[in-house]
Amino acid sequence: MVDFVPCSSSIAMNGQTDIWRRRRKLPGRCRSTTSLAAESTDEPKESGPRAEEAADPAYTFGLLTDIQHAPIPDGTSFTGNPRYYRHALEAAEHAARHFEEEKVQVAVNLGDAIDGKCTNVERWGGTPRLADDSSEEKKSENEARSLAHVGHDAIDNVVKALSHYKSGRFLHAYGNHELYNFPRTELAEKLSIPFQLEQTNELVGYYGHLLEEPLRGSDTDMKIRFLILDSYDICLLDRCSATSGKHKAAHKILLENNPNYPRNVNSPENLEGVPRRFVGFGGAVDLPQLEWLEDSLRQARDSGERVIICSHQPIHPGSTFPTCLIWNYEDVLSLIRRYSDVVIASFSGHAHKGGYARDEESGVHFRCFDAMLESPPPIRTYAIVDVFDDRMVVRGEGRCKSDVYDFDHLDFLPEEEQICA
Repeated sequence: MVDFVPCSSSIAMNGQTDIWRRRRKLPGRCRSTTSLAAESTDEPKESGPRAEEAADPAYTFGLLTDIQHAPIPDGTSFTGNPRYYRHALEAAEHAARHFEEEKVQVAVNLGDAIDGKCTNVERWGGTPRLADDSSEEKKSENEARSLAHVGHDAIDNVVKALSHYKSGRFLHAYGNHELYNFPRTELAEKLSIPFQLEQTNELVGYYGHLLEEPLRGSDTDMKIRFLILDSYDICLLDRCSATSGKHKAAHKILLENNPNYPRNVNSPENLEGVPRRFVGFGGAVDLPQLEWLEDSLRQARDSGERVIICSHQPIHPGSTFPTCLIWNYEDVLSLIRRYSDVVIASFSGHAHKGGYARDEESGVHFRCFDAMLESPPPIRTYAIVDVFDDRMVVRGEGRCKSDVYDFDHLDFLPEEEQICA
């Protein structure tokens, strides 16, 4: 494990790379691309430079997270961080137009497209949408309907903003804020998430997407597979307390690990370190999804594919604040380590300030990306990522820092796989 890095930087990345290489008894690596990190700034900036101007990437994709749009005035988080609910929508549209301009092959939204405050905009200074009817019964009915309409309108506006990217598919993860507004059936429709109906009759939103045609001019034979995880598989949110086995499992997990539950479901008070993750706005990955993940990684290894894992909640404790971790992150991390010759990186959102860790055991890169929501106008925070045969280059916009991630860990089979071979 490594200490939390508040924001990715080349210095941090290179230091953690050196730790991993020392564990492998490998010489240090020196490259001309280590100066890509942009300084933190409150001014808008152009895309970061590509790693080597003479070399074209094999693949390129766009990435953004935590738009959390709501039709309310600017405000703050519960801990006081400024939030720009309306500007986030404009920033999302700008990012989508940029993705289209660069003709990225796919775009990734790491979740929380709208904010939970859409369920009560009047409380936060917004205007509920009410029909004109004077009767108390109709007024109550219309008020209830208006709350649903606000969430629907907000997510429809986000989808419309993102639709300016037309050259490929938008891969959506979903987060806790979508679940504050919608059931999973509606998320499937709104965000085109291909939810799986498990034998328990419960919906889970994990899926894969393969890029097998590199950019024109590239002579690579590399293929990239995105695996989108559902980190709200086991959770309290939008799971029926009476009939859902996943809700009951979440209740049991929280009851056993958080003394504040159920009195204060979202409080990590008096918890220290990674146990602070056991809060009600979190979730876990259930066994069927873990089995799917292992099958997908095994097939990727057999097919010679490289994998990027995406989730709303972070997986590595070194990349984020403890309250943001997947409850059973150890199970997911263990699988990634077993297939570290396949997995390039794991990308997530949820922790709005971002973070980075290179896993010392496997060499896999774990990055939590900065929230679009918390950048004031005119700053727009997102990334375009270029994938080369030996590295990945993050070109950050706004408060997203640029960086370079080597693929030198792909040269080594995990130790247990070496033994089996």
